[in-house]
Amino acid sequence: MLRKQENMELSKAKQGIYSQLSRRKMRDRHGLFIAEGRKSIEDTIGSFEVEAIVSTNPESIPEEWGCRNVSFVVSQGQMGKISSLSTPSDILAVYRIPDGYYDNVPEPAPDKLYLLLDGVQDPGNLGTIIRTAHWFGIDRIYASKDTVDIFNPKTVQSTMGSLGRVEVVYCDLCRLLNDNPEIPVYGTLLNGDNIYEASLSASGFIIMGNEGKGISAPIRNMVTSPLLIPPYDSGNHSESLNVAVATAVVLSQFRGRLNGGLNGAE
Repeated sequence: MLRKQENMELSKAKQGIYSQLSRRKMRDRHGLFIAEGRKSIEDTIGSFEVEAIVSTNPESIPEEWGCRNVSFVVSQGQMGKISSLSTPSDILAVYRIPDGYYDNVPEPAPDKLYLLLDGVQDPGNLGTIIRTAHWFGIDRIYASKDTVDIFNPKTVQSTMGSLGRVEVVYCDLCRLLNDNPEIPVYGTLLNGDNIYEASLSASGFIIMGNEGKGISAPIRNMVTSPLLIPPYDSGNHSESLNVAVATAVVLSQFRGRLNGGLNGAE
């Protein structure tokens, strides 16, 4: 249900802050990030504390969002300054980054499957990986500290609402692996076993590497079960798969084996 409300104007000070949130430094300084578009807001509003709802049409803000006291109206020009999109949406949410978000490193459970991201740099790739993880039932991703920030606007946009459904933990991956030697470690490597023929467990760490360099040497040395996604035609194929696409292929194999949909697995 939509509601009518008095037009609360956004102060110049807040507009100045919100317009800088595309930069990691400013997100860290203010503890805020932005989600743009109605669908993105609807999928994340229950997962993060709302700082503000900013809209060019305040009457379009649903009553059920419960944001009456933090809703602000701006002009199209003001929205263009705040938005990071080339074509700004008519509505966005400013959320508070949870306290201690980058410091909390929960212990992995030995009976679950996790993604580990080693230096993924493109925010669109990270967002797509989060969305893919959500689809395949992965509820936690461990990411190296040099992986792109989850609250980057392009990452948030690319998650298509999965941001609040998948926990992303930034940590020292070497330490994580050393502290959990009982958990099998899978990684996509050129000398790996054909993933369509290899035995895959229902639990473990799956490592996906940097877009250009792949898995870093220290992490590569800790892989216990290397895997290869072979091209269809060994004599005619692209140089490599996009990391988000490769993640989808790998997760489909692990989950397919778990559901009994594929042959040749444990």
